[in-house]
Amino acid sequence: MASPTFDERIAAHFQRMSPAERRGARLFQENREQVLIASAAALASKAETSATILRATKALDFGLDDLRRALADELRNSLSPAERHERSERSGSVYPQPLR
Repeated sequence: MASPTFDERIAAHFQRMSPAERRGARLFQENREQVLIASAAALASKAETSATILRATKALDFGLDDLRRALADELRNSLSPAERHERSERSGSVYPQPLR
């Protein structure tokens, strides 16, 4: 049996998550590339909460490094080289812009 996708994992845990953990999970979904490179502190700032980022990763049965690996694997497998190129062209960089 294949492991669940990142979105499936969030859907399976979402109802049991606190509102702050849900904000963290939505942040992960909406900023997948940023999650790969941003610090936990930068992610927490973006989510307008403090330790919730780490609690959200735990609520999804991940550690932060495991979450990043899962997102990287999905991004690598879901985007064609042309789509990755298009994203990098739009951002002006091969790498996503850091969170502010």
